Amino acid sequence: MVSSTEQEQEQELPRASSDNAANFAPPMPLSTNYPLPPLSPYPMPLRTNYSAPRFFEPSPPSSPYPMALRTNYSVPRFFEPSPPRASTDNVANFVPQMPLSTNYPLSQLFNTDTQQNTMRKDLKEYLPLHRAALKGNWEDAKRIFDNDPEAMTASIDLMEATALHTAIRAGKPIHFVEKFIVAMPDDSLGVKDVIEDTALSVAAAVGNIAAATILVERMPDLLYIPNFVGNFPVQIAALYAQRDMLKYLISVTKDDFGQNPYAGSAGLILLIHVIDAEFFDIAIELVEKYPDLARLKLPDGTSALKKITTKKVCFCIIKSIKEMSLLKQQALKLVKRLCKEIELLSFAEANDIYLDAMLIAAQLGIHEVAEQIIEAFPSSIYFVTPDSRQLLIHVAVENRAEHVYNLICQMGDYKYFHSDVRDINRNNLLHFAAKRAPSHKLNEISGAALQMQHEIQWYKEVESYVLPNYRDKLNFYNQTPKMVFTEEHKTLKEDAEKWMKDTSNSCTIAAALIVTVMFAAAITVPGGNDSVNGYPIFSKNGGFIVFAISDAISLFTSTTSLLMFLAILTSRYAEEDFLYVLPNRL
Repeated sequence: MVSSTEQEQEQELPRASSDNAANFAPPMPLSTNYPLPPLSPYPMPLRTNYSAPRFFEPSPPSSPYPMALRTNYSVPRFFEPSPPRASTDNVANFVPQMPLSTNYPLSQLFNTDTQQNTMRKDLKEYLPLHRAALKGNWEDAKRIFDNDPEAMTASIDLMEATALHTAIRAGKPIHFVEKFIVAMPDDSLGVKDVIEDTALSVAAAVGNIAAATILVERMPDLLYIPNFVGNFPVQIAALYAQRDMLKYLISVTKDDFGQNPYAGSAGLILLIHVIDAEFFDIAIELVEKYPDLARLKLPDGTSALKKITTKKVCFCIIKSIKEMSLLKQQALKLVKRLCKEIELLSFAEANDIYLDAMLIAAQLGIHEVAEQIIEAFPSSIYFVTPDSRQLLIHVAVENRAEHVYNLICQMGDYKYFHSDVRDINRNNLLHFAAKRAPSHKLNEISGAALQMQHEIQWYKEVESYVLPNYRDKLNFYNQTPKMVFTEEHKTLKEDAEKWMKDTSNSCTIAAALIVTVMFAAAITVPGGNDSVNGYPIFSKNGGFIVFAISDAISLFTSTTSLLMFLAILTSRYAEEDFLYVLPNRL
């Protein structure tokens, strides 16, 4: 007979949901010393699809399926054939079943002792072939192939690379690769390593044009076989900045094949890799041949125009270096071409592409790109950031992009609009000027005092642009622009004061030593004085006159410097003093 207390406890126990038994958690954790009840209150029907509770066999967080005993459990890709290929329509959106993480240990590729022993045995068996491939010794390799024909396609290292992969990657003499390819059957040339790179993909990565030429002539289909992440050989060549290899692969890769590397996301990825490698002449050719690439965006929002905007080094002002000047011209030509193709889109689609590129241009201070975008899309001057609702000029002022700021100011009298618009924290344009400049901008100026001077100059410039009644406006935190400037530059002001005093102390010591030497030289006349009249003996000598004048000038200037450095040590170190007074004294 069951007591009332036991009945209440039994009623309070939650029932397991039949819809999701794997997610059921008991009220108390299962421990080794916890006494199990004599009779479970939960029915346990005999079902073939029953999922065990999660505390018996927890499922990994990365898998959406519980680790139940199922007959259709899929083995990881390291043991079974490769997952389905990426769709040629949108290679960028292809997600493999088990992505190969860069930090995934190679020892975990085989998770049983038997498989590890088998792997070690196989690798040891093919160690002579591995050495022959690294050295380019065809005689030794041929002897192994004659005894074991399967060795041609066997994996010989931890990356599951074949001897052909290894020889091409090592850059050995082409005769080894050529004889190897001739000896291999056609259906074996497409064998892949652990990241699903074919021999042609490896040749594209290392820039082995001779090997790539032989492979393409023997089996052109290799040009259209992607690797694990969906990159074709032509994309791999661009990714690894192999210029000559890229030009060759573009010349032999056609766009009328079943899997087109130039279409959709695959083509955009190729164009982005080419821009990353700074091959702007090749990028221009791609855009002219495939103009749709200029109007596409990847799922992460990256477009060709956005990518080239991030290449700040290509737009630096270096007129004396011919190579950099040519690179800048090619980059600007590519930007113009991209803007021309984007004009064919609808207003909303063009606005979406221009927005990211324009904000990056304002942030990095690339006024050339900003000028081209404003010319092609005048409404871009009203762009705002989606998160903080900042105007384009707000971004330029905050990041000290002087050229972009001047470009916007010269377009017309927008000060009423720019002064009135505020961001999500009710900061106006002068609040952004009051913020401390980014570190990379401050580092362009030597010395904390001169950095402080530049910050005040920038604040004064923006202050003269905004309307007078906005110079004392409060933001969301009840701070005026002047209060923001004081708070943001408190540390920089202290560093500037310390820098000024340390510099003055060092210079004071040097000036004092010079004064001492010059004073001693002034009272100690070379050659002595005449005992009769007291005049210097060499007073009528031209060299003595030059010496006397030089000594007097040195004594005067060193004494003046000493007094000025002492004045700096005793000066006031207010914010406005760093604009003119202190730098002029220094």
